Amino acid sequence: MDSKSPIGVFDSGVGGLTVVNNLAKVLPDENVIYFADSKNFPYGTKTENEVKEFAKRILNFLLKREVKAIIVACNTVSSIAIPALTEIAKPVPVFGMIQAGAHYALKITKNKKIGVISTPLTAKKNAYKIELMKLDQRLQVFEVGSQELVNLVEDGVKQNEYAFRLANERLQRPIESGIDTLVLGCTHFPFLYKVVKKIAGDNIAVIDPSAYLVLKVKEFLEKRELLHIGIAHRIYFTTGEREEFLDKTRIFLDFPAEKVEKIEI
Repeated sequence: MDSKSPIGVFDSGVGGLTVVNNLAKVLPDENVIYFADSKNFPYGTKTENEVKEFAKRILNFLLKREVKAIIVACNTVSSIAIPALTEIAKPVPVFGMIQAGAHYALKITKNKKIGVISTPLTAKKNAYKIELMKLDQRLQVFEVGSQELVNLVEDGVKQNEYAFRLANERLQRPIESGIDTLVLGCTHFPFLYKVVKKIAGDNIAVIDPSAYLVLKVKEFLEKRELLHIGIAHRIYFTTGEREEFLDKTRIFLDFPAEKVEKIEI
């Protein structure tokens, strides 16, 4: 592992491309390997054991490619598997979305009322509430899940009337509870930012955990003197259909995808 080693990022589908976009802004010289387990999408409706097994396979795939850090871009995986993945990956660090999102939300909130919109499994596990309460017992956390909104993004939608209707329906409870901060607790949801922000209004901060997470990754690389200086290469793997995933990168990436490979693991 050296500065040229890539950063590994994985998700159940296209959601983690929000992380890749943020990495490109904050760490534009870093090599990246992105893994989309599109064949097994969605993770949010799978059992915990299934999700853990998928995550371990992908982790080992990335470790074989000598990554210097791993970002678990999937909040569902972050809610149930970070301790196990961290142990397997040692000494390569594993960064989870929920852990970053909790710290970010705590920094932003003023009235200590925080809303989270995520996948059904993340919400069912109260994953953000548990993580946030570790940081401050005075917080009130309102978590809601929506697989339908995740599916819309996976289908290439950034905004439409149906998205507004779904988001409005799911966000009513946390908004009526008086939250001042709303966490986009699934990496698919930053692509729906305009939809969510319109519903949340000006008095509620809508935050993307990956924006905070990539700063922590940068901090780690700086301390270990592992920052890469040079031309960045980004390779994308999918367990789904290559052309379909490539089409979605054109919608969701801020820059063209260099290389997409279909793979079975």
